[in-house]
Amino acid sequence: MNPAEYNKPLPQPQQWSRTFWEKTKENKLLLKKCTSCGHIDFPPYMYCTECMSLDYEWIESSKRGTVYSFSTTYAGAPPAFTADQPYTLIFVDLPEGVRMLSRIVDCPPEEVKIGMAVEAVFDSVTEDTTLVMFRPLK
Repeated sequence: MNPAEYNKPLPQPQQWSRTFWEKTKENKLLLKKCTSCGHIDFPPYMYCTECMSLDYEWIESSKRGTVYSFSTTYAGAPPAFTADQPYTLIFVDLPEGVRMLSRIVDCPPEEVKIGMAVEAVFDSVTEDTTLVMFRPLK
């Protein structure tokens, strides 16, 4: 995709999530782990949602997971996403203990299943933004 043509909403990185977004450009999926209690938050918050600590480290995810749930949009998507219909959003459980909401790619909607093994793929939609999506694990 030509980054100049991307017309969908983009994430707005904050000070506490900037590292996550920077590393997606290197095809890395990082998770924010509290160094006080060990809790892993996703998405990355300013503080630990378990103990409220501001102390953390970034850990690299395995980039693999399983589909927890999904929903396919066939009609009625917001205007920026109309041309993508049908598309399927999935909740992915990662082995590190977090659940991510993302889009599944390279998979027809009728083949998406709860419990399906998936792996992260990275889509550089603009010069500054790379999105994390998932595809079936081959």
